Amino acid sequence: MDRLILASRSPRRREILEKLGIPFIVCIIDLDEASHYRGSVRSSVMNLSRKKVEEASALFSRGLIVGVDTVVYFNGKVLGKPANDEQAFSSMRMLSGNRHQVFSGITVRDTDSGISRTSCSVSTVEFVHMDDGEIMQYVRSGEWADKAGGYAIQGRAALYIKRIEGSYYNIVGLPVEELYRLLKGFTYFESSGAYEPRRRRG
Repeated sequence: MDRLILASRSPRRREILEKLGIPFIVCIIDLDEASHYRGSVRSSVMNLSRKKVEEASALFSRGLIVGVDTVVYFNGKVLGKPANDEQAFSSMRMLSGNRHQVFSGITVRDTDSGISRTSCSVSTVEFVHMDDGEIMQYVRSGEWADKAGGYAIQGRAALYIKRIEGSYYNIVGLPVEELYRLLKGFTYFESSGAYEPRRRRG
């Protein structure tokens, strides 16, 4: 059975894979992500997902390595992870009452053959208008910490989401639809038996 190696420190991505029942191991890759955002945001996230996979590939001789990079994009700029309350407040104030996009680059590489496949998922998120009091209340919750754009759609921020277009899980940080498509290209589900139904006893 091909083992799945997640080249990420994100607890959200781990939680998604666990909920899907896909067995995996974690390989933490430390990169200066900001320095890799050059050119279009689409090409940047795809290139960075490849870079994460390349770094992890040096550590494993067998298995399928998954690398993902997710960014929030608004008004021509990438909104990174806020460093403090002030940055989190500023980020949410920009997003309030507006639409923005979430881009995720995802790469899967078979370390045995060296074959890699890369894709990009794009979702659109629209926030309701939030007054400063609502924004401050959200910031004080601390949920923004370590989140691209300073919010978690799977948490309290869901109260302020008016509409989403595209993959919900892409916004969380792992576009499962693209992951499934890419893994099928490597015949992962046919060979791993990860989704075989359990037989009932008796």
